[in-house]
Amino acid sequence: MIKARLQQRSESLELTAEGEVRAVKREYAGMVDAARRMWQREGITGYFRGCLPNAIRVVPGAAITFVVYEAVMDWIG
Repeated sequence: MIKARLQQRSESLELTAEGEVRAVKREYAGMVDAARRMWQREGITGYFRGCLPNAIRVVPGAAITFVVYEAVMDWIG
């Protein structure tokens, strides 16, 4: 999560809900600054944001891979 926030550090363009484009300047000075501000603003939950959606995305593919691997290994003997 820190890496994602650091990649958005410089000025970037954002599209608002009204359809307008505006320039936004990011405020993180580095990795330690981003981690410190995340801790202050969001606590421990800020570091794990996105883990559940990522697991929901990854688990089905991993399960299919495991089942196919086991089936092939049984078939090979």
